[in-house]
Amino acid sequence: MMMRGLIERVSRFGLAGALLAPAASLSACADALDDREDVASAEMAIGYPGDNNLPPFAIDSDPLKRSVTNGFAITTPGLADPLQLCESSSVTATGCTMRPEWQSWMNADPTNRVHVMKGLAKCAVAPGFFVRDASGSKAFPGQWNLYPSWSTSRLVGQDKRERVSSCLLSLLNGNNQELRLCIIGPGGAPFSDACSDPSLTIREGGYYGDLFANEPKAYVAGPDAAEPLTSGRACFGAQGNYCCAEGDTACQHRIVLTGAIVGSPEQNFANKRCNAPLVQSGANWHCPSFFSTREPGRNYTNVFTAFVPPAE
Repeated sequence: MMMRGLIERVSRFGLAGALLAPAASLSACADALDDREDVASAEMAIGYPGDNNLPPFAIDSDPLKRSVTNGFAITTPGLADPLQLCESSSVTATGCTMRPEWQSWMNADPTNRVHVMKGLAKCAVAPGFFVRDASGSKAFPGQWNLYPSWSTSRLVGQDKRERVSSCLLSLLNGNNQELRLCIIGPGGAPFSDACSDPSLTIREGGYYGDLFANEPKAYVAGPDAAEPLTSGRACFGAQGNYCCAEGDTACQHRIVLTGAIVGSPEQNFANKRCNAPLVQSGANWHCPSFFSTREPGRNYTNVFTAFVPPAE
């Protein structure tokens, strides 16, 4: 069976190319799909190159906070499962039109939420599938196909919300750069499938949290090395650190740098935030469980560890 290496090129703010591709006409489906259905298990996908981005400022705006999504009927006070992404009658094999609730949500803060919708599509649906806005002026391409059924039914369950959160956080980039990456995590295929590109060998960071919560959580663990990379990833970029220190509760950024995966060598691993044995997937070893001292006693197991190429 073909391995699903989650290979991606990550850029900062670019909204060109496929994101702004003109939308084609969509024929209606023969059968309307019930948005109350549970999301199917994640499906196999092959690594697919393309442009992607999630600027840190978009996460700082709390775009998926429960009170925000409640305000657009994407969730309700009694139902935390986000509404399907697509209008049921618009879904074809190649794309769909965004649900009006998501459209209204995006239009209310396009500076931040266009970026977040791009990330949601990249994480949820397959290459070749586009979530288009109502005007047809924007088309958000799929990439990693983790929860393709979110296009037609609610994203049901805490595990799924946390995995989508981890996927979104894995797309962070604080520089105007692009790089290839692979993400691996617990939960079986495709989450734990090995990277299909053997050059992606550097365990760069761990990403975890819950962006859909009443009080959203966004954590980064890493890097393992004493000197952080300045690739724009794992909180550190050419313009400095865009995350809060774990103990700095006065910091206004949402993203928190919790420590390293296995600890910085000069600190004798005291800052280690992986609290389970590393798991091998192909040539890579990933962490299946992270924690933060900000939430004593809570372990996050719906996590992703990112791998990047060695520095050139």
